[in-house]
Amino acid sequence: LSLGASTGPAAIVIPQLLCEFQQQSPAVRVALEVHDTQTVIDLVAQRELELGIVGAAPRHRGVRFEPLTHDEVILVAPPDHPLAGGIVTTEQLRGEALIVMQEGAGVRQVVEEELRRAGMRLRDLDVRLELGLQESVRSAVLAGYGITFISRASVESELAAGRLVQVAVEGMD
Repeated sequence: LSLGASTGPAAIVIPQLLCEFQQQSPAVRVALEVHDTQTVIDLVAQRELELGIVGAAPRHRGVRFEPLTHDEVILVAPPDHPLAGGIVTTEQLRGEALIVMQEGAGVRQVVEEELRRAGMRLRDLDVRLELGLQESVRSAVLAGYGITFISRASVESELAAGRLVQVAVEGMD
């Protein structure tokens, strides 16, 4: 079985699911490729992968999307950051050091779409770093280098421990 997953699901959701599947179907050999969201979708569309698991579902002809689990993209900051725990407007984000996922990542696609709906673009913000893994983005924010939009599931333990704090953004779902 040839599977593909974007980096977020591959790190958080997929390992346990594949282990459970392997226990139930030990004769099936599973190969998982990890790419950004857009690459996974393209490989499924080209029939180079039998199944893809991604964190965002942009429109794509020839690919059908089915929800597997629910997650949300949230803005987080270190607990000592001036915005921590508050509510901000998209305008207030302009002056903040922002760390983002690389182009093609599902989280980034969600953020770009939400910013467009709010009348803003990512390039209007102070993007300091673009990183390829949610783990890298999380580490940079934990170290105090900025704030980020990230999958809630990828920072759940840090939120629970108070090492990161959610920041609500008016006008963004």
